[in-house]
Amino acid sequence: MLQAVLSAIVDILLSAAWSAVVRFFGLENVVEIVTAIFGFGCIVIGTAVLSLGH
Repeated sequence: MLQAVLSAIVDILLSAAWSAVVRFFGLENVVEIVTAIFGFGCIVIGTAVLSLGH
């Protein structure tokens, strides 16, 4: 239980720090584009694996 709480706290702190860095450098659009490309890549890989029957 304690590990889950500490993990959640660390996750929140890292997320806040990442958001601050992104805002500081003005990279909001870049992060959104990279996230979209990564998501699309996961969909393509999943579809390929499904179609190959693995």
